[in-house]
Amino acid sequence: MNKQFENYFLKALYNAKVEQITQTYGKKGFSCQTNVNMDDVQFDVIAENHEKAIAFEIQVAPAQAMLKDVEKRHEKAKALGYNFRVITINKPTNPVIEIHWLNQALFNYLENNPPSIIRSQAYPAHCEQVKTEIQSIEINELDTLVHVEGGIYVDFQCSEDRLISETLPFEGDISLNLLEKSIKHAKLNIDDSLRY
Repeated sequence: MNKQFENYFLKALYNAKVEQITQTYGKKGFSCQTNVNMDDVQFDVIAENHEKAIAFEIQVAPAQAMLKDVEKRHEKAKALGYNFRVITINKPTNPVIEIHWLNQALFNYLENNPPSIIRSQAYPAHCEQVKTEIQSIEINELDTLVHVEGGIYVDFQCSEDRLISETLPFEGDISLNLLEKSIKHAKLNIDDSLRY
């Protein structure tokens, strides 16, 4: 198996593809071998019957860097009289979870429920903006809970002519009302360790 399959999920996809090929060609009367070494070339699957032999190479798509290896395997298969097939597997991607109204809803929530870090300042503070990145979402019959990371952009009025802008990073859980596009409650852990 190629080093590109070191990732657990890619290994699972690779193994599933090998099994699919061996089962499909096995039903067609081919005998199948996996991870076959021929001199300095390894084929993922070789399927043979009395009429033909097919060598399979399984690649993660796109695999431009692997083209030389594929060409080498193709030449070796051709020299052995085998047909050659390249099977590609798409890499799994982490889906991006977006709730377009979440930043504004959290901003509104923090305006009405300012965190203690903002309330306890000696200087008047104003929340300017909130940015979030959803890490996970859990939806059940009673609640929608999102785990977020992000930043609260705050302006502190130090004097009449002096304004300090800071970003307070946070992570936490937010309970949402999806119908009203609002926040029921939020439990945020705000990191103020970088404040001056």
